[in-house]
Amino acid sequence: MYRLFYDYAVSGDVLFILLDPEKKVETAVTKENVTALYAGEELVGINIFAISQTVKLTAKGMIVAPHRLLVAALDVLLATAGLPPLPLEEASGYQVAKIVALEEHPLDEKAHLVTLQSGKETFSTVSWYPNLAVGASVVVATEGTIGYDGSVFHKSISRNLPIDCAICSAMGLRIESAAEGAFLAEGYRDGEDFFLGGE
Repeated sequence: MYRLFYDYAVSGDVLFILLDPEKKVETAVTKENVTALYAGEELVGINIFAISQTVKLTAKGMIVAPHRLLVAALDVLLATAGLPPLPLEEASGYQVAKIVALEEHPLDEKAHLVTLQSGKETFSTVSWYPNLAVGASVVVATEGTIGYDGSVFHKSISRNLPIDCAICSAMGLRIESAAEGAFLAEGYRDGEDFFLGGE
């Protein structure tokens, strides 16, 4: 998985491509307007300057599901810089999941143990959102998902409880909404990719 970030007001006319945001950049190699960032021999990021000379972007932050035509245009720039093409993303990492069980957290009275169904997958997690209910659909970030802040979600065990996914708020998904708590994904099917659609 990779993520594209663009926000002219914040960073100027630069497209950031995060390939592995958890690795520390050690070297940078620039060819024309393209700077490749490496951790050792591994390519972990790419910055494309003056990107508006090639494509016009209106994004303000993360581009979760880049259109194939955008990816094709970027691949031309990357090839010129001697870099490999970007794959088309088949999943955003954000899935719609239905809550099938809610239990009290054994160690935290404000938290719940949540069991979710997303297509054929079952997830367990812990949540402090007060608006969860059995049968409601929410959006979850799954293993390896790069978020809007550039962090990566990883499954873990906390207090001997599995954290297979993270339930998202409207703010976490950058959706304008006055509602607090978990974002309720009404009108979506469980198992559907929230940003790309389909299962």
